[in-house]
Amino acid sequence: MIKPFFCYLTNLMGRVAEQRGYGAALVEGFKFVLGMVVRVPRVFQWYVLGGKQAIANQAAVTMIKNAEFETVASLGVPLKEHQTDVQGFREHVKKWKYPRCYAGGPIDAGGWRDQKLIEYYVSLELMDIQPSDVIIDVASEWSVFPNVVNQMTGAKVYRQDLIYPPGIHGDHIGGSAADMQIPDEFADKLVLHNAFEHFEGNADSGFIREAYRVLKPGGVLCLLPLFLTTEHCILTDPLISRPGIVWDEGARVVQMPWWNNRFGRFYDLDALQRRVLSPGEGFNTTIYYVSNIQDVHRGVYLYFVLLMEKPAG
Repeated sequence: MIKPFFCYLTNLMGRVAEQRGYGAALVEGFKFVLGMVVRVPRVFQWYVLGGKQAIANQAAVTMIKNAEFETVASLGVPLKEHQTDVQGFREHVKKWKYPRCYAGGPIDAGGWRDQKLIEYYVSLELMDIQPSDVIIDVASEWSVFPNVVNQMTGAKVYRQDLIYPPGIHGDHIGGSAADMQIPDEFADKLVLHNAFEHFEGNADSGFIREAYRVLKPGGVLCLLPLFLTTEHCILTDPLISRPGIVWDEGARVVQMPWWNNRFGRFYDLDALQRRVLSPGEGFNTTIYYVSNIQDVHRGVYLYFVLLMEKPAG
């Protein structure tokens, strides 16, 4: 746990320094360390006072995997196989020199670098980005993806996140992704990497509707991974601050210590239909299952991708 902690801290400060300078990097680094320190009382409460009953509440969710794609086919949405170019992915990572400590470092060292980078690569395979495109990397935070896309394609890439001031400021778009203060038909493509599941309350449905407004005719929304489970669940880390969370009605709340996120929604097929597909009924929607994802690394979990295209004209 110590090594991934320092890897996350190093990566965080490096990415912030690139975007906002060394002063901001020191501030974010301090906030990260402080956030770990204030967990100490919660750790004591969870593991010591909670006892065996608390530990037993760490029930795992059962993810639907690409091998079970027939289950997903019952939604009635076009379902297509995608085989990612594993060798092409290796060459992409080498060429663009992603930081070694990115996303906490390699999976084998306790981080999630392999997972994040294959998400980037598969989204690039499916979106066919052109130099003339306007892209919004939704819930971007400190991601290196916008820089890589700009260097690869020449496309204009905006970073969108709650941590930025509302509205457009240079290449940053701040505020809620479900209520972006930008003009209609602003972007050609929207992409989310391991972010959509963290949209609390009704922001998931709201974002799908907002994406339709923001995209140009023929524009594409790429959302990955699409987390599908056998039961509608909300994952939450009891060791971090969680004020104001509104839990989905009927969802099972799964306590996951050290997950480092306060909210993560995993859809069963019914919840996906109600919360995502129905609000996006104007889109031409396709679900891709990545049939060879385990060839990238046994620990990655990019089984499904949601691609929603706004009809041209």
